[in-house]
Amino acid sequence: MIIEPKLRFKEFSGSWSRESLGALGTFKGGGTPESQNKKYWNGDIPWISSSDISEDNLHNINISRKISDEAISSSATKLIPKDSILFVSRVGVGKLAINSVELCTSQDFVNFITKKNILFIGYYFLANKKYLTRYSQGTSIKGITSDLISSFKINLPGDNAEQQKIASFLSSVDKKIELLAKKHELLEKYKKGLMQKIFSQEIRFKQDDGSDFPDWESFDLGSISDVYQSKTISQQDLTYEGFDVYGANGIIGKYSKYNHEEAQIAIGCRGTCGKVNFTNPKSWITGNAMVVNVESSKNVIKLFLYQLLKRTNFTYLITGGAQPQITGAIKKHKIELPSKVEQQKIASFLSALDKKIDLTKQQKDKTQTFKKGLFQQIFV
Repeated sequence: MIIEPKLRFKEFSGSWSRESLGALGTFKGGGTPESQNKKYWNGDIPWISSSDISEDNLHNINISRKISDEAISSSATKLIPKDSILFVSRVGVGKLAINSVELCTSQDFVNFITKKNILFIGYYFLANKKYLTRYSQGTSIKGITSDLISSFKINLPGDNAEQQKIASFLSSVDKKIELLAKKHELLEKYKKGLMQKIFSQEIRFKQDDGSDFPDWESFDLGSISDVYQSKTISQQDLTYEGFDVYGANGIIGKYSKYNHEEAQIAIGCRGTCGKVNFTNPKSWITGNAMVVNVESSKNVIKLFLYQLLKRTNFTYLITGGAQPQITGAIKKHKIELPSKVEQQKIASFLSALDKKIDLTKQQKDKTQTFKKGLFQQIFV
C-alpha cells in the first residue's frame, strides 16, 4: 500500500510508512499530590492539569503550580522529560501539548516519551484529534487509555529530513498565529486604555487650528435622542434567512421584515440588561432592547454616542427580580458630550482603531484556516 500526502515539499518522494505509536516510544501517567499538604506545593517542579493547555496549540502550556520532590515520591505523579507529548486522556480529551521543560502532570494525562521527531508526531495528532475523541470512553467523565493510544497507527515519512521540514513549517505557521493573537490582544488593551482616558477627558482632541474645544456639557439621554422599545416578535417567527433580529444580547436570528432602516444603538433592557449593540442597517430590534435613536437635528454623532454608552454601567437602572429590566427611566441617564466636531474626531479615531483590530483578527482567523487546510493535505 502506497501512502503519500496530497501536499508535499518537492524535494521529497516515496511512500510513507505506517507505525503504531507504541512502537515509537513509551508512556507515563500522572497524578495529583494531596492538595491540603502545603509541603507538596512549595517546590520548584512544574505541575499541570488539563486546564493548563490550550485547544489547537502544541506549544502553549500555562505553568502556574509547582510541587516538591516529596510530592512526587508520595503520589502517582511522575517526572516527564522535556519534548514529550502530553495527551489529555480524561477531562478535555483531544487536547495535547509538547513540554519545553521537565514537568509533572495530573492523572488526566497519558504522556508519550520518544526519541523520534516529537514535533511531527504532535502535529500529526493535532491534525487527527478525531482519533482521540472518537474512542473516548465513560459516561460522566470521558476517558481514553494508554493502551488505546499506544495502538493508534501513524503515517510517517521515511526521511527524517521531511518530518523535520513539515514540523518546522507548521511551527512557523503557529508562531504567526500566536503573534497575531498577541497583537490583537494588545490592540484591545490599547483601545480600552485610550477610551478610559478619552471619556474621562484626561485626553482631549484639538481643533484643526490647534485651539482647544469647548468644555463638555451634561445632558439627559432622552434629551439628545429618541429612546423607545419596539414590538417584540415571537421566537417562532425567527428564520435562518432575512434581516437580522436583535434581542437583549445581540443578534438572535433572522426575520422577513425589518423595523429600522438605519443602524441603531440598542441597549438590552429585559433579561440581559445593559449590553450595548450597534445594529446593522435594515434590522428588526425587539422590545427586549431599548433603541437609542439619534435624530439628525441633534448635535450628536451616533458612533460617538455608541462608544460612550458601550462603556457605561447601567446596573443602577435595573429593576425586577426574576425578570430584570431597564425601564424608560434610562431617558434620565446623564451623559457628558463634547462639541459635535470633537465627537466626530473621537468617533473617527476609535472607528479607525476598531478597523485595525478587526483586520488583525481576520488575519489570525485566515491563518488558522490556512493551517487547517495544511493539516488536511499534509497528513494522511
